[in-house]
Amino acid sequence: MKVRNQLLAVAAAVLFAVALALTIMVVSMSVVRTSVKDTADAPQTQEAQLVNAAPDPPESETETAPETEPETPAESLLFESLGNGTCAVAGMGGLTDACVIIPEASPAGERVVRIASRAFYGCERVTAVQIPATVREIGSMAFADCPNLVYLSVSAANAYFCDVDGVLFTADRRVLIQYPTMRAGNPAVIPASVSTICEMAFYRCVNLKTVRYEGAAEDWDRIAIAPRNYGLIAAAVEFAGDPTP
Repeated sequence: MKVRNQLLAVAAAVLFAVALALTIMVVSMSVVRTSVKDTADAPQTQEAQLVNAAPDPPESETETAPETEPETPAESLLFESLGNGTCAVAGMGGLTDACVIIPEASPAGERVVRIASRAFYGCERVTAVQIPATVREIGSMAFADCPNLVYLSVSAANAYFCDVDGVLFTADRRVLIQYPTMRAGNPAVIPASVSTICEMAFYRCVNLKTVRYEGAAEDWDRIAIAPRNYGLIAAAVEFAGDPTP
């Protein structure tokens, strides 16, 4: 009986030892799993944070900057954009030339299609103006009261305007737009086709003494003469012919 009790005590001790070992093993594995999880969830290192916080790489330095409009040269006519790649001459701008050559395109590359109203009005410097083929509109009194203006020239390729010995007309010669203020030579010849003389077309034409109209007197009376054509009114008018029967 005594031996039996001793054996039972030994068996109980062995079982207790085994249970304790198993418990220690389970606890150790749990600690390892927790450590691995904590490492995965831990905040990133400073280097990693810096990498993630770095700004997006800049756009390629080889990209070309947006194009800008060319600057108008200092000594250039003044242009106003009309949109759709066209523009108007609005004035002398910084140009100092006495003989003005209007280009077909502005420094910005826009096609010159118009001369604005009063663009050269009263400009003392201008003695001659050359108008290109591209111009299809000339505003009122664009060349009026230019005291030293002698000659207005229009490109032969212009479909809208023409000049006759330096006098500016519409292409059909029905409208006399401008008689140069200082144009020499008498008489001033006005074609029979003219039906309108624009305002100030003959303003301050001090050299004008005689006008020769290539139509008859009754046709002259039908011409619409706009205001302030004092030089024309003061001149003597000659008539080249009679109306056709």
